Amino acid sequence: METFMNSVRQLGGISLYLTVVSGCTLFILIYGVRRLRSLQKRRVDFTRNMDVTEAIETDALDEDAEKITRSQATSGIKARFELIEKIYVPAILLVGLFLACIPFIPEIHATYISLVAGVLAVLVGIAGKPIVENMISGVAISISRPLRINDFVIIDDKYGTVENITLLYTVIKVWNWRRYVIPNHKLLQKEFINLSLQEEQEWAYVEFYVAPGEDIDLVKKLAKQAMQVKYLDSIEDPSFWVINMEKDAILCWVAGWAKDPAQAWALRSATRKNLSISFRENGISHQLSNLNIEKPPTPHNVHPS
Repeated sequence: METFMNSVRQLGGISLYLTVVSGCTLFILIYGVRRLRSLQKRRVDFTRNMDVTEAIETDALDEDAEKITRSQATSGIKARFELIEKIYVPAILLVGLFLACIPFIPEIHATYISLVAGVLAVLVGIAGKPIVENMISGVAISISRPLRINDFVIIDDKYGTVENITLLYTVIKVWNWRRYVIPNHKLLQKEFINLSLQEEQEWAYVEFYVAPGEDIDLVKKLAKQAMQVKYLDSIEDPSFWVINMEKDAILCWVAGWAKDPAQAWALRSATRKNLSISFRENGISHQLSNLNIEKPPTPHNVHPS
């Protein structure tokens, strides 16, 4: 402490020190508040103009429901940033006040100050660790934006959309409309897939097996026709691949572009249905998983018993 006081006196005295501390505190306070409000405005503008989507195609949302969803998301963003600001402002002022008071407490040994600060830190850490962890993680998510409201995500093998982000937890609206609530500090430690981070277009594919004796050219034609549904994006025609040739089955893929993960879900479903119908009508033995497919006997190799 004595070394510190000597340094202060060398800089021109306590008045200069207080001026520097006050100026730095004021600058950090104003810059931080303006930055928070700018981020809040950008998030709110984005949310008000976003297209409300569900994890799967559904007609359950009408125009009023979409407005309510946007309103709830906007209110959540405002509440989150307002709470961050309410924490940020007094925290910066307290730090500035503490720094300003240091020259006036020379009689208190630095060891005692460190001891009291350490005890308070331990007590706060034990009592409020979950809340503090979640709040810090909530601030990190709000600023870094690894996910946003209405993003399509896959977390813990659950596919859905981000419905709300608070300072303490994040709500995922799963495809079956159940809510999956994750504390923010756990969310930051998880690996998850954000299907909307760069673009929402998805390369959707359906894999299936056919018997080795089937006509692959016919299979290719029928598979590509099966994917020609309303959910297919028109940027490119469906593609077909023979992925693997096993002893008792041939693994095939048919794939095409969808505009977003919800459309991709519907595209895969419609393609599977059309494949099943088309293959059955054309007598093609198939499975969506390899169950040792055997081509059914044709009349010329059926022998009477």
